[in-house]
Amino acid sequence: MSSLIKNMKILGHEKIEQELAHAIVSEKIFPTWIFCGPFGVGKASVAKKFAKCLLSGVVPSNDSLDIPEDNGIHHLIDSRTHPDFFILEQSDESISINETRELMQKIRKTPTMSKWRVVIIENASNLNKNIYNSMLKILEEPPKNTAIIMICQNTGRIPRTLLSRACKIHFNPLKDNQVESVLKNMGINEAEELAKIANGSVGYAIYLKEHNGVEIFNALLKTFRSEDKKSLQYIMDSEANNNFRIIKESLLKIFHMYIEQLNGIADYGFTQTNNSVGKEVKKILEIISIINKSDVLMLDKQAVVAYAFEKFFDY
Repeated sequence: MSSLIKNMKILGHEKIEQELAHAIVSEKIFPTWIFCGPFGVGKASVAKKFAKCLLSGVVPSNDSLDIPEDNGIHHLIDSRTHPDFFILEQSDESISINETRELMQKIRKTPTMSKWRVVIIENASNLNKNIYNSMLKILEEPPKNTAIIMICQNTGRIPRTLLSRACKIHFNPLKDNQVESVLKNMGINEAEELAKIANGSVGYAIYLKEHNGVEIFNALLKTFRSEDKKSLQYIMDSEANNNFRIIKESLLKIFHMYIEQLNGIADYGFTQTNNSVGKEVKKILEIISIINKSDVLMLDKQAVVAYAFEKFFDY
């Protein structure tokens, strides 16, 4: 592994990295941390870098969590072979209560290699009630020198009793040029185009790359710039229609771009109607509201796209 990847600066989150470094230096490590923010902006990367620094015993300097590139902690964490480092992941199957209880028992024991134990729990807002209750029992009397990092996009489903015992850190979306820089460092083509439509998320940019997202976005943009029904038909008829996540996010991006044009912030080439700015913005907000509710209301995907098109052009 290259030194660039081992000690790579986490773009866009320098202040957070500084805060975590100061916590280690001052020995004020909370037993529970909640890293919340949009998908794919670097929460897990910062959590792992924090874990490396904490478990290595290296005292941070220069307001960062960087540690020597030849430190063996890099391999131990990246390969998940460090005996005092644990990750609970949620993939297709949810984390079970038995997994959680087993982990809670492990972290009650004395660390074996480091002074600390670190636990990272991904998608923490999707845990069930029994798992939250199991965690609360631990947090009421947290084990010495144990840091639990819960990663989530929002804290809405996490019990207040748990939230009140945690140090919450919010991660903002990255700037387009930061996303582009990360993608270029990863050797990804179309970095500039992907960054412009990724909503500040490296993770989403990679998803777009893997699912033909640039072509889908451009087809939709052409549709709403020039009332191009051929581009609309491509979205309705092709395999692109099967990936409603990209269609939905692309529509939201396009309508926010249109609102910016209406407000004179930028010119994206949309043909504006004769409606007043206030009336036009109200119409767009209504479209955005329906798109955001489409999953909950279980609306037909093609119907949502057709509704957005017809409403946008006042059919």
